[in-house]
Amino acid sequence: MKPNNYINFSIVFGFFLGLAFSIAKFNRPEIILFWTVISTVGFYLIVIFCTSVYIWFVDFDKRLFNKDIVEKKLDYFDREFDIREKEVSNIRQYINNSDFLDISSNNSEFI
Repeated sequence: MKPNNYINFSIVFGFFLGLAFSIAKFNRPEIILFWTVISTVGFYLIVIFCTSVYIWFVDFDKRLFNKDIVEKKLDYFDREFDIREKEVSNIRQYINNSDFLDISSNNSEFI
């Protein structure tokens, strides 16, 4: 069974199951409609989750792990990280080497 057919079947099943239970339990039409919609949405979310997990596990073997592309991306990120680390190191060195006057003495001159 294709995943789309399974999803469609389960949504329709959830709708009719929710409608049957709502009619059996409630008397007011608004509440029947509300719980029918809620059960349909609930079935939809559960089935979408189950189908996506199933597809992920079944199609996982079909997706080849391209080691060269991953290594190129990791090398690029490593170079970018080194550049940023050098920038931060230069900024820290500049801050440590700078002679800053005492802030309290500077503020007293302007007051």
